[in-house]
Amino acid sequence: MPGELPFREIPEAPAQVTGAAVLARMVEGLAFRYRWATEDLRESDAAFKPCESSMSLLELQKHIYGLVAFSAVSLDLGLPEGRPAPDGIESFRLETLEQLQAMAEGLRRMSDVDLAAKKARDLPFWHLINGPIADALTHVGQLNAWRRIHGNPWPGANVFLGKPPKPKP
Repeated sequence: MPGELPFREIPEAPAQVTGAAVLARMVEGLAFRYRWATEDLRESDAAFKPCESSMSLLELQKHIYGLVAFSAVSLDLGLPEGRPAPDGIESFRLETLEQLQAMAEGLRRMSDVDLAAKKARDLPFWHLINGPIADALTHVGQLNAWRRIHGNPWPGANVFLGKPPKPKP
């Protein structure tokens, strides 16, 4: 469908199990969860935060975008650096999903030897997993929780099977 955002479903699993393929699948899982956590967000949701000391929905999106951008640049997948930051819920959503898609595609093409050579702030690529990727997953969960509290619950995709929500009757 033209104009369809990526990660409506999680792509088929790769034929071989490699470190790069496993990391690509983690990125795809993050992207799938993020896509559905941000589905049908309203501009009126942007400023919501459950308490004064937490981030708002838009601040969470900005933070996830930053974590994804840092990971993409660290993996050196040829994504342009210094792009202007998005503005608004839908812009952050689109830019984040595009970067996640480029990361997943780049990782699927990457050899394990090439992956092992990648650095994140002069640390081995492993730190991307326990650092920004795990952090982004945590914040996607917060997006879902904040939405529920604000009265706009997420549509309920099947994260185990990687399938979109069932159509409502």
